[in-house]
Amino acid sequence: MTAIEDAGVGHGSIGSPQGFMEESIYPAKEAINEIKVSQSAPPHYNPSPKHELGHNWGSENPIKSSSEGQYLLDTGYQSGRQVYNVTENGKIVKFQPDGTPENGFHAYEVSSPRDIPSAVLKQMLNDGKITRAEYNRLRKGKR
Repeated sequence: MTAIEDAGVGHGSIGSPQGFMEESIYPAKEAINEIKVSQSAPPHYNPSPKHELGHNWGSENPIKSSSEGQYLLDTGYQSGRQVYNVTENGKIVKFQPDGTPENGFHAYEVSSPRDIPSAVLKQMLNDGKITRAEYNRLRKGKR
C-alpha cells in the first residue's frame, strides 16, 4: 500500500506533479497579470508629429487640441488595441497605442473607411455619431 501512495506523489500517472503545479502556478500568474492591468496608466492622448499638417507622413490628425484629443480617446469606441471616434467636424479618427509606459495614444484621420470595424460603425450609428447615410457609405468603403 505504501508503494502505491509513493507512486501517486509524483512518479506515476496518478497525481503527477506537473498537473498539480500547473494548477497552483497559473492562478498566481493570472493574479500578477491582473495587478499589472489594474495598475497600468489610463490611456493618454499624445499627438505624433508625423500626423501634423504639412509633415507629409501618414494621415493628417484633425484633432485641434490636447483636451479634445483626450476627450475623444476617453469616449471612443475600442476595437482591439485601437480606439475610434468622430471629431466635431465629422472626421473619423483612429487612436493608435504608442507602447509607452504612460500608455500614450496618437491619432490620425482614417484614410480608408474599410479600416473601421463594422461593429464600431454600427455603434457609432446607434449612438448618433454618424447618420444612416454615412453608415451605409462607410460600410461600402466610400468617403
